[in-house]
Amino acid sequence: MTGLSSPWYRSLSFIFLLSLLYANKSEAQRLEYDVIKGDKTVGYMLAEKKIKGDSVFYYIESETNIKMLLTFTVHYTLEELYVAGVLVSGSAESTLNGNSRTKSKVWMEGKEYVVEVNGYEEMRSSDPISYSVPELYFSEPGKKEETFSQQFAEYLIVKKDEEHLFTLYSEDGRNTHTYEDGVCTHVKLNRTYASFYFQLKQ
Repeated sequence: MTGLSSPWYRSLSFIFLLSLLYANKSEAQRLEYDVIKGDKTVGYMLAEKKIKGDSVFYYIESETNIKMLLTFTVHYTLEELYVAGVLVSGSAESTLNGNSRTKSKVWMEGKEYVVEVNGYEEMRSSDPISYSVPELYFSEPGKKEETFSQQFAEYLIVKKDEEHLFTLYSEDGRNTHTYEDGVCTHVKLNRTYASFYFQLKQ
């Protein structure tokens, strides 16, 4: 594949836009969380949001150590770039003990989004994406009822449970977000095998 839709061109464009975003003075938010299971800290989660002009860049990174019969280390990263309020590109990867489990990419091909998971095209859509999972850490969903997830290549349901308390539903389980002063301070992750918590560091 050659031309403007090639993977090489998309990667170069993404890097160029990020370099512009970081080259000049910009507004940034950085949230750091402990990952807690029971009464023990078992990892960390970092969420960053950087704004420059009409561009917004999100970065999420987490690492969790799960001890059962063996120790499992799950590492996750996600990047997404918005321009003029619309998602233009992103990528994510999850690894288990250093081995890649899931890779996803989202980009625009003409006026269509293409979402690829583990090398397979999972979604095409011409509807603009203006809200996705990373923003859940930086502001309350308000009246929004769904959010885009490139990890699952689909929109996920967001439900308001009560004031400042929202639950995100996915095939993995439920994530319940608690907010103070508009920022997510606590996330409870309900999974079939265990429950975890993200607690914002003070």
